[in-house]
Amino acid sequence: MTESVLGHQWYSEQYFHKDVATSFKIKSVLHSEQSKYQKIDVLDTYGVGRLLLLDGKTMVSERDEFVYHEVMGHIPAMIHPKIKNVLIIGGGDGGIVREFVKHPEIERIDLVEIDERVIEISKEFFPHCTSGLTDKRVNVKPQDGVEYIKSFKNFFDVIIIDSTDPEDFAAGLFTQEFYKHVSDALTEDGIMMAQTENPFYDEYGIKAFYDNLRNVYPVVKSFTGPMLIYPGVFWTFAYASKGLAPTEINPNKIPFMLELQQKLKWYNMDWHKGAFHLSNIHKLVTGC
Repeated sequence: MTESVLGHQWYSEQYFHKDVATSFKIKSVLHSEQSKYQKIDVLDTYGVGRLLLLDGKTMVSERDEFVYHEVMGHIPAMIHPKIKNVLIIGGGDGGIVREFVKHPEIERIDLVEIDERVIEISKEFFPHCTSGLTDKRVNVKPQDGVEYIKSFKNFFDVIIIDSTDPEDFAAGLFTQEFYKHVSDALTEDGIMMAQTENPFYDEYGIKAFYDNLRNVYPVVKSFTGPMLIYPGVFWTFAYASKGLAPTEINPNKIPFMLELQQKLKWYNMDWHKGAFHLSNIHKLVTGC
């Protein structure tokens, strides 16, 4: 919702049963439309720059997008012995694709975003995120990821679930049935990653996500990264695999990352190794 505070227009996102809100002072509204699937808005704000909203919920900002996108891209890339094929479900802003294309060993990256308008709007207003979409290895597919994944068996080395909150059409991306389809589509050394909400404002029952994952994958871990625009800032992510531990960085990839991480804003290998050491509340909420 928007409101006037001390003469300025603010956008406020309410969460945790509408008892808490985060607000952003608005410079201007750059875009607003109702797509086939959701309301899409782009705001120019004083605090976080351009801000993408889907159905009134913050998705991407210029100020902090690199944290989410770098951890989702480089953690699995540094663990897997040799990635050839990557699938990203959601993520129409293109940020995770941008990070994966930095790894030359990858041969194919499928971006499956159900709402094509998110991709087009991101190209216009967040070109720093969508820069990787022109890479010849990238296949952009405006389809339902839940259905798309059922066509593949033992094919993808890494699958990233870059979803919105588990509501409406995104709710199916958090079920045990869907995680089983993801597992079927992964290769023997396959890795899956997903965002899993805030542990302090556990509005959606985070442990259920992890229980669903544990019923499918032998290795399930959680880590955290700060997201300024998301509810409570403290954000959790799930790592699941068929056997590869998330902290066992492949030694063959270290020389490459030593050079690359100098150009990144968040990810480095020291942070990677420490990110999976959890606080007590994080362990309690996720069961990890």
